[in-house]
Amino acid sequence: MKNTRQKGFTLIEIIVVIAIIGVLLSILIPSMIGYVRKARKTHDMNSGKRIAESVMAVLSEKERGDGSFYSTTNESTSPHWNKTDPVTSENYNLIVVAVMNGGSGCNGAFWNWTENDPAYKEFTDLLNDEMGYSPSNTRTNIDIKYQPKDAAKPLNRWFICYRSDDASEIEIWVGNGSSQSWGKGEPMYRVYPKPAY
Repeated sequence: MKNTRQKGFTLIEIIVVIAIIGVLLSILIPSMIGYVRKARKTHDMNSGKRIAESVMAVLSEKERGDGSFYSTTNESTSPHWNKTDPVTSENYNLIVVAVMNGGSGCNGAFWNWTENDPAYKEFTDLLNDEMGYSPSNTRTNIDIKYQPKDAAKPLNRWFICYRSDDASEIEIWVGNGSSQSWGKGEPMYRVYPKPAY
């Protein structure tokens, strides 16, 4: 008589396989999330560097842009923020020259001068030409990918700034548009140079 026993997995074997898959996933998922977060940070830092290089190109090649960029250090009219450098713990004032939307749901892909100081308009016009942006664009050209856990609202603005104590220190920051003291939001995390984000 032939043995008619069917071949297949037992319930115990299936439970063991599921348990092994669960252990592997519990190890892999946090690692993958870490890699994704790191890739998003790197994207933003590279975008910040690219923005800074375009700013430097405008300042070095066009005298009008240089004059407009440094048109004022009057902190009572220009948007300014007191910041603490997380790397050195040094306090300094940050003067905001230009802002651009950088998140999904933000219309407009061009640099805009700060509302309180139209003297920066010439610089932003030259920078938009340099980077190929125009007010007619409706999509964001440089998205902000990384969203820190401690950010109360999504980061959706790029800021071009310089230090009031050292105007040669060009800094690129990201922030959100929810702080409306001058209409465009507040720089919150520096991405270039010495990212603190």
